[in-house]
Amino acid sequence: MALKQTATETSLRRDRIITAATDVFLRYGHARTTMGDVAEEAGISRPSLYLVFPRKEDIFAAVIERMTHDTLQRYRENLPKLKSLGKKLHFCCEQWAGHGYDLTKAHPDARDVFNLAFPPVREMYGALEAFLADLLRDAVASSKLKTRPEELVRILLFGMRGFKDIAEDGAHMRRLIALQVDVVLGAIGANK
Repeated sequence: MALKQTATETSLRRDRIITAATDVFLRYGHARTTMGDVAEEAGISRPSLYLVFPRKEDIFAAVIERMTHDTLQRYRENLPKLKSLGKKLHFCCEQWAGHGYDLTKAHPDARDVFNLAFPPVREMYGALEAFLADLLRDAVASSKLKTRPEELVRILLFGMRGFKDIAEDGAHMRRLIALQVDVVLGAIGANK
């Protein structure tokens, strides 16, 4: 029984650290965040933090992993409520890129959570790409477009990524996202 309690306590401590680290990484970015910042935010000592996460990169990876899990879970919960492929794709892209835009405007150092120089961020993009490719697979297969769904999704994702640099504000960002999604839907002959 004591071992089970210890495992539960460790899991709760890990969860508390990840929650605190998310706030700190969004506030300061990866480069400026220290282990001391995370420990303080989590309300634990640095030695206790090091027992759970030996390196800052380990905490950052856990934060990105949780953000990815939460995002994909939100998609899985909401997509059945949406009737058309167009509405589903609009929802996913708006949630991903629109939310990301708002996040980096509110916290400029939050750009690190989208920085492809970090392997966990590349994994996050890969997970999103796979999810969206599965969403589009049947429509792409039955379209006249000669591509794989993964290629189409990559165009979509990295187009939205570029919009973050040119959007005038959140409304403009969402307009660009909607237009790009409509172009993709038109290319595969899917309904909006």
